[in-house]
Amino acid sequence: MAARRRRVVRAVVTAAVLAAGAGTAAWLLPGPWRAWVWLVPALALAAGLRLAVSSAGSLGHALGDRHLISRSGAIVRHTVALDRGGISGWTIRESFFQRRSGLLTVSATTAAGKGSYDVVDVGRGDGLELAAHAVPGLLEPFLVRQKQRAA
Repeated sequence: MAARRRRVVRAVVTAAVLAAGAGTAAWLLPGPWRAWVWLVPALALAAGLRLAVSSAGSLGHALGDRHLISRSGAIVRHTVALDRGGISGWTIRESFFQRRSGLLTVSATTAAGKGSYDVVDVGRGDGLELAAHAVPGLLEPFLVRQKQRAA
């Protein structure tokens, strides 16, 4: 849900910036062109919202017996199945906006292919658990887990 909200906010902000530009253009342009400039932000909002929902719907990750699977993309969807034995490290990144939403990007570092493969906009707890379970023992010294009380 947070990943979808992030993408929808980006689409709305982009349309708002274009609307501000359209307002300036409408003020400067002669009469017949004033109505046409508003078409750009309207189309950008419609297309942006459609792509935001599509992009959020295609996000996903899974951990199989031998592979880490990650999927992302709106128009062109990319699915990566990375052999867990080839993962040599993890990079965990949070942008300012991801941090506010409780999301992060977990990148599996490997010597194969392009060097690292991302699991984008995954929940903070889910992303760290995914990394810990994908290669047991690699991330354990860096994780602090809350102890559950015995009932």
